Parts: sequence; structure tokens; C-alpha cells
Amino acid sequence: MKSEQLIKDLIKQDESGQLEFKEVVRKEAIGKTICGFLNNEGGQLLIGIADNREIKGVKNADKLQIEIEQFLLKELVPEAPVMVSVEKYGDKQLLLIKVWEGSKQPYIFNGSIYYRRKDRTIQASSKEISELIHKRQETEIHWERQSALGVELDDLDLEEIQKTMELALSDNKMKDIRKEPIDCLTYYGLFQNGNFTNAAVVLFAKKPSRFIPQARVRIAFLDHGKTGDIFKDDQLIEGNLFKNIESIQYFFEKHLSYSRKFDDKNWKRTDDYIFPMAALREGVMNALVHREYGFVSSTLSIIIYPDKLEITNSGKSPFKQSELKKNHLSMPFNPDIAHIVFLRGYIEKIGRGTLKIIDACKQAGLKAPIWDIGEHTVKLTFYSDVILGGAVEVANKGAVKGAIEGTVEGAIEGTIEGSIEGAVEEAVEGATRGVKEKLAILLSAIAANEGNRVPDYKKATGLTDKSMERYIKQLKEVGLIEFRGDALHTGGYYLTKKIKVKLK
Repeated sequence: MKSEQLIKDLIKQDESGQLEFKEVVRKEAIGKTICGFLNNEGGQLLIGIADNREIKGVKNADKLQIEIEQFLLKELVPEAPVMVSVEKYGDKQLLLIKVWEGSKQPYIFNGSIYYRRKDRTIQASSKEISELIHKRQETEIHWERQSALGVELDDLDLEEIQKTMELALSDNKMKDIRKEPIDCLTYYGLFQNGNFTNAAVVLFAKKPSRFIPQARVRIAFLDHGKTGDIFKDDQLIEGNLFKNIESIQYFFEKHLSYSRKFDDKNWKRTDDYIFPMAALREGVMNALVHREYGFVSSTLSIIIYPDKLEITNSGKSPFKQSELKKNHLSMPFNPDIAHIVFLRGYIEKIGRGTLKIIDACKQAGLKAPIWDIGEHTVKLTFYSDVILGGAVEVANKGAVKGAIEGTVEGAIEGTIEGSIEGAVEEAVEGATRGVKEKLAILLSAIAANEGNRVPDYKKATGLTDKSMERYIKQLKEVGLIEFRGDALHTGGYYLTKKIKVKLK
């Protein structure tokens, strides 16, 4: 959802227990309001709006965003995931602060406990404080906070824990780095009473399935439709949540055909995967974070069909499908897991994941995805406009006719001499077919938009940071691309004369 539409939707609403407007930045008032949201049902605070709903804007919004993030991180006790974003409306900037309902109530700001009563932030009464403490005691028996018996420190991936601490500190999401992994896990409630919790196992265990078998993820590529019995690839992934993210992304890169289209007006080719990677990443993250791991029969499956992709996970959604298409507050089923994922930077804007999925599909020209919400399952279906395993249409005003049969693999094997795929095939020796496919994908993106930098090509291709670094290096070593210009500011990647001659 674009910022302007988001702001319009918010200012249509009345202030409530979960929404408040402020005209100017006053940190003390902000702290009290956010504390009140945390002690209630979460909420949104929009700054830069006058009492009459006139949009005033906020000056120096980018600077204030950082200051407010650091202020709330320091002053709220206990620490909570707080998202502060700069939203644009015309030529004005506003600040939007979002928080989930706190999982460790009561929260304290400046020595006091604040609460939301209708549209007002007040100091909590003794009765309300008692209710908050009782509520916290109930959350302590939630599955993710129960002890995972038999788990030792050696069973955890210490590198992933260290990476989490470093990323959280660099993004100003952690007050100070804990020297030892066990200190970090204790601080975030993942190590309690001498035992690691179930959440710690899901997040950081080297092999979670040893202790929680239902933490596995099934991912498959079905080549002949739902009634067929032949799977081109079918895997059971058994890593921790962060390793699973990498494995799933690699599976997508391996099997999702690359769509090549030409603009009818300027004949410029645009390259993308059949499904937008940004949308798939959000869908996968939602399933991993909100999954109901506590059931022994819990499942998470990702199935790629010829014309669609389905992500199905065990769990309940507090929202109807129509509500997921609007701005809404996120209500994580596993708040401890969600908090760590937030620290790692996978959750950028609380409550915006479903909107990003819809926008990404719309921009790709695809049918809107559908959430099928059952009693104990949530299924997200993406629809493609290209049949995987069939013909991929390539239109270039008569310059290229017909279609290239098959998936990316078929496309590479069937291309004419002098094509980008052919150039990669000729120049790169000893690489697997999968690597050559990805090199061709990256080279195609560079050919379509010369002079850009790595982040631009990463966004266009959906490749991971490690893959980008490796493939850029390979293409440079074989003389297919080169870097020109200032490395810090204006430089970018270009095709070399060597490959341009071949393409002619």
C-alpha cells in the first residue's frame, strides 16, 4: 500500500484504543502513548496531523525517526519491538509508529505503567496492573515459552545467534550487544530457568527436528498439475527458521522460470521471475512466524504447480481475507519468534506484509493472491500468467518469434548462438547448469539496465546477497561485465565489448 493511501485510510478513522494522532513530536507524550498501546492491544500513532485532521507534516522526519527509535528502545521497559517509519503524503512527511500488543506486560515508561482507555492514555489503575500481571502469567505457558527438554548450548547455531545480535545492534533495535549468546537468549526470554525454550529451538537449533519434528518444512515442485503423481523436486527442510529461509529462497531460484517480456512501446526487455520474489518472501515469512508449531500434526508446505504456488501452514488468522487487504495491526501468534525475526530485519513494517504481497503481485501484472482461512490452516495462493513447464512467450515486435519451449533449463539449451545464455555457456566452464542459469539471469538484468549497482540488480533478480557477490565476481572474471565509474557514488556495471560483439 502506498503511503498516501495508508494516510488517507488512517485519518478517516476516529481515535481509539489502537489509534492516535499528534501534530508535533513530543517524546514524553509519544513514550506514554506507545507504553499504553503495549499494555493494551497494540496500536498506531501518526504524527504530523492536526486536531482537525489537517495534514501538517513533520520537518526533519528522517532524523526524528532515528531519535524516536533510540528513545523508545532506551526508555521502555522491558524492551519491545517498535517500528517507526517515515510516510509521504504529497510534499509532506509524517511519522508512523506501530507496536504489537506487548507479550511481556506490564510495560513501564518513565517509572509509570500506562494504559489505553478508549482513546486516552492514562496511568494504569491497581486493578488494571493486576490484570496485566495475570495476563503475563498466562502468556508464560504459551507453547513457544515452554522448556525444550534435552537441548544443550551445543545444539544451537551460535553463528546465527551472533549474527542476530550484530544486526540488531547495527539497526538500533538492541540497547547494547550481549557478550555471550546465552546472555542474549536469556534477555529475550529464550533461556529460562536453566532450559532453552521451544522458540529458541525453532529459531536457532542446528537441527530443530530432533526436538520438534513438526518444525520441518516441505517444499515441492509438481510438474504435472495437482492430479499428477510426478514431482520434479520434493524436499523436506529441517533447518532452523533462518536456515530454512535460505533453503526456500534457493529452491525458488532453482525452479521458478524466468519470464522475459518486451514492452510494446519501446521494445525494452524486462526480466523477472514468474512470481515476484518480494511477494513470495513476505508470504514465506508470514507462514514461518505465525505458524502454530505447538501441534504435533503442525505442517508448513510450499507447493509449486504449473500455474500457481501455494503456501499452507497450520495456524489461525485473527483476520478475514478482506481485512488482510487493508492496513491492519499485526497480531503475532508467536511473539518471541516474531521479535527475533524483527531484530534480524525480516519484519520491516509491522502489519504491512500482506499489503506488500498484494502490491508486488499487482505491479507484476498478476491476479491478486488469495488467502483461504480455515479453522486450523491458512493457505496463500499466488497465480501465474505463465504455465511452468510449458511455453514462455517472448514478443519483440517480430524480432523474436514463437516461444522458447520449457523452463529456464529448456530455454538455455534451445537459445540461438550469440544469445546471453550462449555467451554464458561458452565463457563459463565447470559450472553446473543451475549456476549457469542464474549467471544468465543476472547478465540479462545488467544488459537491460546497464550502469546500475548491485542493490538494483538484486531487486530485479531476487538473488540473495551471497549469490549476487559470487555471480558478479564470476561474470567479471570471464570478461562479460565490468565496473565503470566511482565505486562509492556514480559507478555501475556494464557489458564488456567482448559480449556486445557476440550479441550482435
